[in-house]
Amino acid sequence: MKKSTIESGNSRNSRRRAIGQLGAGAAALAALGATAARAKPRDAEDSARLEANKAVVGRWFDLFWGKDFHAGVVKELAAPDMLLKYSLHAPRRGQDDILAFISNFRSAFPDLAFSGTAALIAEGDHVVGQWIGGGTHTGPAFDDFIAGGLRAATGRRMWFSGTTVLKVVNGRIQEELGLDDGVTALQQLGLIRKA
Repeated sequence: MKKSTIESGNSRNSRRRAIGQLGAGAAALAALGATAARAKPRDAEDSARLEANKAVVGRWFDLFWGKDFHAGVVKELAAPDMLLKYSLHAPRRGQDDILAFISNFRSAFPDLAFSGTAALIAEGDHVVGQWIGGGTHTGPAFDDFIAGGLRAATGRRMWFSGTTVLKVVNGRIQEELGLDDGVTALQQLGLIRKA
């Protein structure tokens, strides 16, 4: 048998195996879709809890991270041992630590404000939000950034975005874990160089 005939036969067998594997993959996707279709729909109580969790997070975003800060929101919505964690700062734990952090941050950046860029998504005890914002450093020196500190009133502006996952239990925020574009913020503030 000629070499080209052998290769041609192998090529046909390879195509048949590939088509068979694609068929198996399509069958698996169809089975997954059927399983999802059979999943128990949310009951009214579960839907109400998810909406309540989104309302807690929406209020937190408005009053903690929004333009008009209200210190009382920490005692109102944060669990006593809440964890607040973002890439720009050291993790914060507990209402007093979180309140001290945001007070210092807002003192250094008096116009600090973040706002949502998409509808909140809730599943189980977790709520996810996308946001954008920042502020201008016109206040006192600020040394809470992981990459270093700023002397007083540098006039530098940061503007960046991120996504945050918050865990809400019994109407209180247990943890806020953010993934942000900290590199952009640190570059804008002159704390790290652009590549």
